[in-house]
Amino acid sequence: MKQLKQAGTSSGRAKDIMNRHVVTIGPRDTLQSAMESMVENQVSGLPVVDEADRCVGLISTTDILRYEQDHPEFTAEANSDVARFFDQTTQQWEDVRLTSYALEKFGELNVDEIMSRELISVRPEASLPAVARTMLEQEVHRVLVLDRRRRLLGLITAIDFVRLAAKRGVKKEAAARSRKG
Repeated sequence: MKQLKQAGTSSGRAKDIMNRHVVTIGPRDTLQSAMESMVENQVSGLPVVDEADRCVGLISTTDILRYEQDHPEFTAEANSDVARFFDQTTQQWEDVRLTSYALEKFGELNVDEIMSRELISVRPEASLPAVARTMLEQEVHRVLVLDRRRRLLGLITAIDFVRLAAKRGVKKEAAARSRKG
């Protein structure tokens, strides 16, 4: 697992708001390791980076839950509890059977068996409106920032846009107060 640092300014390009503190995982790492890393770092997805430092995929909680739904044989032998998750694609809550048996079996899988290989990414020079359009058109809440060699430079999430809007709002309010006062 690797971690990149965080950027701080907001001049209107992907590189200015991207989070450089990105936890990654390798394609041959186990799913158990990925799940532990997600929990430990309080993230719902991890970019998958190969030995040449190229981003080759993304593993998310949605990928894991979909895999479990598509492979009911993992839960057939055990009593299961039902968990609910919100499916971003269908915009509906879904029931998913979860068991310690299933998690144990899943834990043995390699990340590259489950990860999404279709990368939704932008270049660091992309304008923020272009990044937002990409996220809206692709219906995702995170986008990778990659260089031309597919090396991971950072990550932008919907929260980064909320944070930027909040900062700009605070600055506008302060400017308005100083004009009045």
